[in-house]
Amino acid sequence: MLACPMDDGGMGSIVLAPLPISVIPRRFGSQVAEVWFSDADGVAVSATLNTDEEGELFELDVWKVDFSPLIRIPEVFDPR
Repeated sequence: MLACPMDDGGMGSIVLAPLPISVIPRRFGSQVAEVWFSDADGVAVSATLNTDEEGELFELDVWKVDFSPLIRIPEVFDPR
């Protein structure tokens, strides 16, 4: 698996690609998981794990609701 940062303004998204890399363009398929958390400045952040149309991991999409750069990913996630 290859993981590369996306040009997302510093929010922390990464594109994921199985090896070997194919020259065939990949497209979003579906969202398989999502989590919300608060960044260090209290701003809400969504992180979604997405697959491509073939069901392969496609991206980890991190979106801070005010579009500012991510300060920190939480060390511990408490689902309560």
